Amino acid sequence: MEYSIYDLLFFLFVYSFLGWCLEVAYVAVRTGKFRNRGFFSLPLCLSYGFAADLLLILLPTLEGAYFFQAVAYMVITSSCAQLADEMSFRVTGTRLWDHEIRSIYSGRFRGLVYTLVMSGVALVVLLLIHPVLFLLLNLLPGLLLRVGVWVILGLLILDYAAIFYTAKKKPLSEGMQSLSEEMKEQKRNFGNFLSSHIWRRLEKAYPNLKAAQEKDKTQETYVFAKGLCLDKLLWVFFISALGGDLIETVYVKLTADIWMSRSSVLYGTFSIVWGVGASLLTLLLYRLADKEDRYIFLGGFFLGGTYEYLCSVFTEVFFGTVFWDYSDMPFNIGGRTNLLFCVFWGILSLIWVKFCYPYLSRWIERVPPVAGKIVTWVCVALMACDILISAMAMVRYVERQEGLPAGNAVEQFVDYNYPDSLIEWVWPNLRIE
Repeated sequence: MEYSIYDLLFFLFVYSFLGWCLEVAYVAVRTGKFRNRGFFSLPLCLSYGFAADLLLILLPTLEGAYFFQAVAYMVITSSCAQLADEMSFRVTGTRLWDHEIRSIYSGRFRGLVYTLVMSGVALVVLLLIHPVLFLLLNLLPGLLLRVGVWVILGLLILDYAAIFYTAKKKPLSEGMQSLSEEMKEQKRNFGNFLSSHIWRRLEKAYPNLKAAQEKDKTQETYVFAKGLCLDKLLWVFFISALGGDLIETVYVKLTADIWMSRSSVLYGTFSIVWGVGASLLTLLLYRLADKEDRYIFLGGFFLGGTYEYLCSVFTEVFFGTVFWDYSDMPFNIGGRTNLLFCVFWGILSLIWVKFCYPYLSRWIERVPPVAGKIVTWVCVALMACDILISAMAMVRYVERQEGLPAGNAVEQFVDYNYPDSLIEWVWPNLRIE
């Protein structure tokens, strides 16, 4: 996939801004205070942007060479971080990364661990976040994109000049000095807003939670995802989606002696049907936990059958595809569900409500509050991107089968990155109606 110079500059600035926000948020969670992250007065950490652009340019030339792709991730992410740190030290005399690396990773291999973590983050971003950003890029008018890129580039050049001359104690014109101070003030205000917003959200979610510098006694008074709440249902969704996919994969291997992908999304072994089903069963059957077993079984029998039927209708209506067909099984309803599987839903509901969910609920409530909240919503954002990408890829697959060529840059991007071979491997039972 080829990108224009304006596309690369757009990604440079966006990823630099996202990287800056990520670091500010991390420091705010650890200290409860805003700490400027980055070399410039503008809210940008250019090392993230340059690393993203280099990977976008380099990776297509290494298609299929997975070992060299892994090397490229490690070399580029670590090199960009070190170059940014060295540049900051040469100009201002301060280090950007050394203190953070030492405080998080200890031991002789901390540099390698940091490199592996950053490489993993870069991989996730390019697989899940980048396609969504590419979609947003193509929604922008061309003129607006070019004007915006040149404005930001001009501010960046003036910003660097102001910082360089200030650090070297050379005279500045009043206009440049004023511009530098104004950009620093805007960055400080935005950073304070970002860090204070994070702590307002944390304090709202956890009324007993104090600043990070205080002792852990306050955190012990609050239980993460206590009772049946949104956070717990989200964890139930992710764990069940992962477990359900693995169960189906093993089941197919044992019954058909083949390894077959059972995932609902392009990235990750997650079955959305299992995840949503477990969350719904938990929400609707939770109050029946103290009732007799037959009530839970009947509730799961009817709810599960109805849910499976609706999922089949949804995919056929919105995507024109069918993922399962039980027409050859007795007592089926339109091939979308059948009596035997309704019985399975009832048994599964009984096992879930009586045995699995209570144990899982206690395990979730042991998660540290702040870490649990952060992990929850990071996973939500990544899953939302995964679902959106999967939906776009599925729609284009159907259109390609109907002979419709790509009509714009987004469709070309989807066709290039998600070809028929990948779609048919991830969804081997996919059938177009």
